[in-house]
Amino acid sequence: MLITPRILSQKSGETPRWWEPFTRFIMQKQDTLYLLGKKDNGGLFVPAESLVALFVLEYCQNPSVNVVLVEACKQREQLSSHEYDALLVSADSDYTPWFPFDEDCLSFPFVMKILGECPDMVSNCILPVIVLNSQPWCVAGLCSSLRVMLAKTVENHPTHYCKSLLGFRGGCMQACAEVSVWTKFCEVEVINTLKHVYNNCHINEGKVLIPRDIIRFEYHMQCPPVLHNGLKKKQQYLRDTISDKTELKLLLAKKLSELPDMEHEYAEGLDMTMADLMLFVCFHILLCKLKTHIIFEDICPLVMKWYKLLLNNEHIKQSICILQKSLTNDSPIFTDNLEVVLPEVKRESMYNSDPERYKPRWRAFTHQSDIDRVLNLFDEAFLSLDYDPHPLGESITLPWSDFPPAVSPQEGQLPPTRLKRKCEQLDNIISAILSTVCEGDTIVDFCAGGGHVGIILAYLLPSCRILLVENKDHSLLRAKQRIETLQLSNVHFLQCNLDYFQGKFDLGVCLHACGVATDLVMQKCFEQKAKFVCSPCCYGSVRPNHILNYPRSKIYSDIPISLDDYLIIGHTSDQTHDENNPKTEQGQLCMRLIDNDRLLLARSLGYATKMVLMEPRTCSPKNHLLIGVLPD
Repeated sequence: MLITPRILSQKSGETPRWWEPFTRFIMQKQDTLYLLGKKDNGGLFVPAESLVALFVLEYCQNPSVNVVLVEACKQREQLSSHEYDALLVSADSDYTPWFPFDEDCLSFPFVMKILGECPDMVSNCILPVIVLNSQPWCVAGLCSSLRVMLAKTVENHPTHYCKSLLGFRGGCMQACAEVSVWTKFCEVEVINTLKHVYNNCHINEGKVLIPRDIIRFEYHMQCPPVLHNGLKKKQQYLRDTISDKTELKLLLAKKLSELPDMEHEYAEGLDMTMADLMLFVCFHILLCKLKTHIIFEDICPLVMKWYKLLLNNEHIKQSICILQKSLTNDSPIFTDNLEVVLPEVKRESMYNSDPERYKPRWRAFTHQSDIDRVLNLFDEAFLSLDYDPHPLGESITLPWSDFPPAVSPQEGQLPPTRLKRKCEQLDNIISAILSTVCEGDTIVDFCAGGGHVGIILAYLLPSCRILLVENKDHSLLRAKQRIETLQLSNVHFLQCNLDYFQGKFDLGVCLHACGVATDLVMQKCFEQKAKFVCSPCCYGSVRPNHILNYPRSKIYSDIPISLDDYLIIGHTSDQTHDENNPKTEQGQLCMRLIDNDRLLLARSLGYATKMVLMEPRTCSPKNHLLIGVLPD
């Protein structure tokens, strides 16, 4: 087991003087994790997300990142307007409870800073944030930052016991919460449930309501786990549990589908992962707070079996002390004769790939009779579409042959079959951007991928600051290599999901942002009163989530268009194949209807908008550009 020095923190939360030289040395060598925290009445308090992160760090003995608690309760005048707004968003101060924690239990040092003392990139994102050492690169979001911390630990200490926490191929909860039911459950919903219960919002009118997410987790544990390398794992389980050699030989000869289902041992199956630690923090506090009213062994036996298994884990035993103040400092509820109410919860898996969750009915969104019915609703509403079939002014073709090779999308490892069409798409979106950008603007390339748009903008607009926002590290790494070749200094990298970005900017752009991503990008632009140039894609992936609702505009809601009607239009929008396909014209009409809804929302917020087509139209079946500016 890795042993690291245990910091003897002062009661103020400041690093003791004997530690300062070592801390300065470490701060220069390692990446830094920024968590929200505050000092109050001599104690240290953190929101739930920071408490989860501190617990995971303690579990791993944190050998590979620096830790900074960003002070959330400094005087207003000490922060700029943007910094103050950033902390308010991170703290969600009207709702989020602050959890005390025992700093003396931490085996690693930390320092406290105000936001103005942190790198500029920290204020661009909702905490937690990891800023990589000596690079204009940060990683934001609870799951993402913890995954990076664990990966750094394994990189520096290949035999470290936390390696298994990263899951199969290091991809534990890699899918963002907007699209993954499981990530959303672990990163958003259970943490919100913890906040809800900690604020005593679960008790009302003599009744105590069992949180839905506890029951959801019980049902999840009842479902067979989705196993990577399933056959190999089942065969290993048979070898470990069956002593009869004849029976074992017969079973090992069977196909995967012929073997019996296995049961959950941990949250994601047979191996302990980062998800278990995140859920443990929340469930430990939830169960301890509610146990005076609820006999959980009767209601959720599998959750309790999982919980007790983790309680006996050696490293959790050593780390759990940092959670105790969150229990002892909380005022218990002594109300007698409370009626316990079990919520109605649908029995379903939290795995997106589970066929029991997404029924074949989803494929029925493109039945022609349904499409005709919904299109008639729009016809009867006499909607005018904000649509121009012509491109922006005179089409501009970028001088690709004059650019350094690293500017071309060919350097982004693009397949040759797509290169010509990608260049045509870039001609169009860059032309639109150049018609709206101003000197010195901060431009965010959302869903940046390999940086095809952002790199061209950084090269053409050296006075502008370019932020590349993307949640896939391998895509950003390709962009970084090209930018280093070009020696561009006006680019920053933000590896995060869209909902964690909160930076101040002047223009938001995206090329083929899939499904809800286009609406998330536009929402970010609305919040900052920024201009936007967006190219949507994957209309059939549009669906409500914890951030967005559909339809987007009041005009569409007043038609009225139901959610199912809207999804029919979205799915039909993806039937844009080629000019000879009889479904293409109908698909293009549905694309215009969805994008018109987006622009109607923008217009209701004061934007001047237009929808134009890329040229040539064959450069992509998803050839819309949505443009919005706020008049002076």
